[in-house]
Amino acid sequence: MREAYRVRQVEPSIWQISDVLDDRAYVVVGKRAALLVDTTIGYGNLREVVEGITSLPLTVALTHNHYDHTGGMGWFDEVHIAAVEMPLLKREVTRADRVHERMVNNGEADPRVVFASRDLGTPSVQEVAEGDCFDLGGLVVEAILLPGHTPGSMGYEVRERRVLLSGDAVTPIMCLFFEESQGIDAYRATLAKMGTLDFDRFYTGHHDVGFAKESLASFDACAAYALTARGVPWRHTMLPEFVGTVYLPPCDTTDVDSPDFRALIGPYVPRPRKARRRR
Repeated sequence: MREAYRVRQVEPSIWQISDVLDDRAYVVVGKRAALLVDTTIGYGNLREVVEGITSLPLTVALTHNHYDHTGGMGWFDEVHIAAVEMPLLKREVTRADRVHERMVNNGEADPRVVFASRDLGTPSVQEVAEGDCFDLGGLVVEAILLPGHTPGSMGYEVRERRVLLSGDAVTPIMCLFFEESQGIDAYRATLAKMGTLDFDRFYTGHHDVGFAKESLASFDACAAYALTARGVPWRHTMLPEFVGTVYLPPCDTTDVDSPDFRALIGPYVPRPRKARRRR
């Protein structure tokens, strides 16, 4: 059984926390305060992990409402998220609990370990909007609206480090199959917007590595491919109600865990049935 959390420093003043399912959260530490971006699924004592990085006053900001980013919010008294994301938080608690049950049944989680959505309370939820800034002392983190994956997906740009923490707004396997997803055109608009921002690297919610700003072109090429190509049916392994159509553009690798892999999962599109031949 894997340890609940792994921690490593990925940039000056920025630490990455990975949970048992390889969901990523980030801690940005300034001179006077710190910012936690996302809370993973919430298996194990996330607060203790963060306190092992810094003892400074902490603000918690969420990129979007999905359970693998908000599941651990119960470890904290208050979190910030875009207003349009707030109504979906209760739904995601239920999903987190279902995933945890599967983890326990599969031997991936110890039922005796505290699981935030099951065992802890609900924090106060405050709004964050585009342009809001968190002054950490020597570091300023600005909220940037990056819609597509969800309508209120928020990135957090660490100005002085030229780093953007993008959550799931752009990922190698881009997921746009959710009811609340806004589609490929909105996603491509976000990619174009990111191209105008003043950063060098971005870190996602599910990969160890930072992606160069120049790599945005490959993400856009994948999205353009999905607009005209025929995809294949797809279903989530832990939450079977999640279905979609996956588009696989030509790629230099078939390793889905590689940061160089590209795919897009859009809404489910039934394949047309072949007409039967009359005898």
